[in-house]
Amino acid sequence: MDTTPQRELVASVQSHGILQPITVRYLESDNMYQIITGERRCSAAKEAGLAEIPCWIQTPKQEDVLVHQIVENWQRLDMHPYDLADALARLRDANGYSQKEIAKATAKSEGEISKILTLLDLDPAVQKLAREDRSGRITKRHLYAVRTLPPADQHSLIEKVQRDALTADDTEQLAAKTIDRRRTVARPGAPVSYHRFKTTEATVSLTFRKKEVTNDDIRDALDEARAKAMNSPTEPQAPTGDSSLN
Repeated sequence: MDTTPQRELVASVQSHGILQPITVRYLESDNMYQIITGERRCSAAKEAGLAEIPCWIQTPKQEDVLVHQIVENWQRLDMHPYDLADALARLRDANGYSQKEIAKATAKSEGEISKILTLLDLDPAVQKLAREDRSGRITKRHLYAVRTLPPADQHSLIEKVQRDALTADDTEQLAAKTIDRRRTVARPGAPVSYHRFKTTEATVSLTFRKKEVTNDDIRDALDEARAKAMNSPTEPQAPTGDSSLN
């Protein structure tokens, strides 16, 4: 990851000091103060050789600490997508929050929260590669595009993103072309297979233009439909291609 912003922050602290106090809370069990927000400012102050920095001492609940950290870090342009996704998952799992509750706590839209959490559904090998990349070249948009593909195609695309330094636009176009290549063109009289699933909120119907359908085919169709729904800000579109959802 590019450290230029941190170097600039150190230079600013050397010249002007810490202008905005960091926020801390006292941990009685450890007899120490824990930083809630302002870790980068604290690190910059240490590098600048400051012996003291201004602090606000608060006594928030643990879930509020995590919310404060997420909100502050979200404003960083260089924050890694998986650092954010992992933080939101911790907030969800530790407190039993719904996506709506997370959105309210962080002042973000529910749709944005949902999209970020879908990054945790990517193929594990793809996640590992993306997590280890700290160059800043792999953005949320890159990963959203990769997420639209079946797991079998995700790894090759993310490797191409790294190797060829693809832009987000390039990645989205390649993902769309890959989906088009995989889509079977329906022929008159071609065999059709129907699958229907009832959930607590809806009935999901899948129509395949082939007779033999595997569990992987069903999972890939649902993954693609889910990804398209996450990226669609308007009314659901009429289904096309191999499968349909009603």
